[in-house]
Amino acid sequence: MVDGKTKLLKDWRIRILIASLLLLGIFPLAFKGLQFGMDFSGGSIIQLKLERKVSPDTMGTIVQILENRLNGFGLRDISVRPWEDQYIVVSVSEKEEKNIDVLKDVLSKQGRFEAIIDGQIALYSKDLKQIITNYQEGYGYISSTGEWRVPFTLSSEGANRFAKIAEGKCRKVEGETKCERIYMFIDRPQNAVILVPTDIYQNESEMRIDPTNPMSYVIDIKELEHNSLTKIIPTDEINDEVINEILSGNYTQVIIPEDSTYDISQLERLNVTVIKKPKVDTYWLWSALNLKSVLFLTPGVTSGEPITRAVITGHAPNLAEATKEMTKMVVILRSGRLPVSLSIVGTMSVSPTLGKGFLSQSVYIGLLCLLGVAAVVFVRYRRPKLTLAIIFNNICEVLIILGIASIINWQIDLPAMAGIIAALGTGVDHLIVISDEAIRGTVEEVSLITRIKRAFNIVLVAGFTTIAAMFPLMTLGLGMLKGFAITTMIGVLVGIIIVRPAFARIIEELV
Repeated sequence: MVDGKTKLLKDWRIRILIASLLLLGIFPLAFKGLQFGMDFSGGSIIQLKLERKVSPDTMGTIVQILENRLNGFGLRDISVRPWEDQYIVVSVSEKEEKNIDVLKDVLSKQGRFEAIIDGQIALYSKDLKQIITNYQEGYGYISSTGEWRVPFTLSSEGANRFAKIAEGKCRKVEGETKCERIYMFIDRPQNAVILVPTDIYQNESEMRIDPTNPMSYVIDIKELEHNSLTKIIPTDEINDEVINEILSGNYTQVIIPEDSTYDISQLERLNVTVIKKPKVDTYWLWSALNLKSVLFLTPGVTSGEPITRAVITGHAPNLAEATKEMTKMVVILRSGRLPVSLSIVGTMSVSPTLGKGFLSQSVYIGLLCLLGVAAVVFVRYRRPKLTLAIIFNNICEVLIILGIASIINWQIDLPAMAGIIAALGTGVDHLIVISDEAIRGTVEEVSLITRIKRAFNIVLVAGFTTIAAMFPLMTLGLGMLKGFAITTMIGVLVGIIIVRPAFARIIEELV
């Protein structure tokens, strides 16, 4: 027996199993641990509704853009799943209410960028060639002025259009050079009218570009109306005059303050969408119009010569707020414009306490699976050592899978746990095939090595068939099925490359 154990420990297959168990399994789990997904650690679910039903291809584009936006925040364990042809369910492991509000704001944006000069659209989303995030090239926050900056480069088409519209927009007035302003919007309201209570209208009739700086320049509300291409109606009630103006303009959207006292029942008979915008810390009209930046043109960009770079600016009280705003702007502009607009229809939190319950139940299920496998194997072969060998190999396989998940920072959630259990079941099938071929020697006059090789051919075909079945689930972006597919594939590869050869050597010794 001692000779047999010594032989096993000297065999290269057993040594690879032990080394893999230590380096890929036990050490990563001991020193780094596992990262758990929303199912186990808690998180949030955000429900989105598209403005209209879309085709499967369009839905796939929307899902990809939203995933890119969430990835832009460095989030892991995200899931963006379509529901029918008009809804999307987004799951994230984030639980902080402030961070969820930022994500909701980013997700709900269509990402339609426009720059307007003197009532003419000079730039569109398609004109943005590259968003610059290099601090040496102008990106960042200037603490002395409270201004943040996000530069970008323009396509040749956009540069030429901008040059044509901006040409001559700076002029000499009484010896002083005066230039038009450029207004930059993200998701400017389309075919909309804004109803503003008179107190808000008066308070915002002259708006400072930086509300926190009394020395910053002032924007007149009429100029804002002209450059937003949106009708602004000051009124304290929705009367016949307002309704007639809405009808005569053929508007499809009416935007009002969220806490206004308007009787919107009068708008129900009109074929319009009523949008309630919440109050903000600065100016309500900025939020209602989705205005992001207002800049003076300079003589250098009004000569008619195309320029290749521009910049979006904003103001923030500190670096943290500025970083948040710059990140949002970069994520929205880089991810691209959504084919249709969408809105948030619901948000739900997943309790961490509930997640811990899921985790403990998953562990119990895994242990029950091992016990069930042990019972079935023992009943079949009546060989305690063979049963222990199969269970030992299964435990090694699970530890190596979890260790690899720790190394690659893959978060363990319910689908991933299901994938581990599926890989465990596949592994048992393979071990039984090898055991049957090895034990058949009492009936078949074939060498043990030949029988094990024959078993390995069966195992390899079955393993790669499983991988082929899982590959589409991993690559097609099917949300929660992706975790299941990845853990199943890792489990099958670990079994074929590491665990099965070692078990074959052990079975040789036992038989």
